Amino acid sequence: MSVLEELHKSSIRVSDISAQYWCERQMELNYIHGPSITKEIKKGSRIHEELEGETNVPIVLQPKSYADSLYKSLYTSHQAIATLKEKGVTREVQVYGSIGGYKVVGKIDQLQSENGETAILEDKTRGDDRPPSDAQVLTHRVQVIIYKKLLDDVTSGDYNSKNFNMAYRTASLRMTDEFVRQLDANQIDKSLQDVGTIAGLFFEDMRTLNKISNTLYVRYLNQYTRKEIKLERLAYDRNEAQGIITHMLKFWNGERKSLPVPENEKWKCNFCAFFGKECKVWWQQKVL
Repeated sequence: MSVLEELHKSSIRVSDISAQYWCERQMELNYIHGPSITKEIKKGSRIHEELEGETNVPIVLQPKSYADSLYKSLYTSHQAIATLKEKGVTREVQVYGSIGGYKVVGKIDQLQSENGETAILEDKTRGDDRPPSDAQVLTHRVQVIIYKKLLDDVTSGDYNSKNFNMAYRTASLRMTDEFVRQLDANQIDKSLQDVGTIAGLFFEDMRTLNKISNTLYVRYLNQYTRKEIKLERLAYDRNEAQGIITHMLKFWNGERKSLPVPENEKWKCNFCAFFGKECKVWWQQKVL
C-alpha cells in the first residue's frame, strides 16, 4: 500500500509539501487523526474570501459530488484567468500538475500582471503585527516555489488537459442533475457542461498566460485589520526547487518515515495538537 493510500488520499496538495518543511510528522498525523481547525484558520479563510470578492465575479455553485466539485474548480479558475486578462489581477486560481508521478493540486491566492509577466502572490494572515519567523517564511517559500514549478509545466505544455483528463479519468465522470440545473441557472453554455471540456478550456487559458515571473511574493496580513505586515520578495531558483522535490518525494515514495522536527526546532511542538499524545518525540524533554 502506498503512502497516499495509507493516508486515504489520491493526490498531494501543495500545502502538504510546504507542511513537510514545518513538521512532516504533524502533516502526516493531520491526515491520520484529522486536522485541528482553529479560530485563526477560520479568520484567515474569511479574509481570503473577502479578497477574492474584491477582484473576481462571484460564481454561486453548490457541488453535490466529486465530479461537481472538480467542474466547479475548473470553471471558477477559467473565469479567474479571464479576470486576470481584464483587470491585471485575479484571485483563487486552481493549479494542477504532476510531480514524481503523483497528482499535485493547489490553489494560488493571487496572480497579477507585472512588467509583462505573470507574478504569483500568496497571502498569509497573522494574529498580530509581528513579522513571521524564518521557519514560517521557509514553509511559505516552499509553497510558492512549487506553485511556480506547476505553472511553468502548464504554460510550457509539459502538463496539459490530456494529462489531466487521464489522471482524473474525466471521461467517466458525470455531474449530478441538480448541479447541471445550477449551471443552467448561471447561463453556462450547454457545450461547456462537461468536466473534460471545461478542463480543456482551462488549460488552454493557462497556456496563454505571460511568462511566470521568477520573483515570488508572500504577503503577511493582520487577520483583524488586514494591514500589510510584511511583503517577502523571493527569487525562484530551479536547483532549489529540485532539492525540495527530491526531499518531499522520499516521504511519499515510502523511502523514509515522516520526520519530526529536529531538536533545535522542538519549540514548534508547543503549537502542535498532537504533542504529548500521538507524538512524543520530544515529550520527555518537556519542550520549553
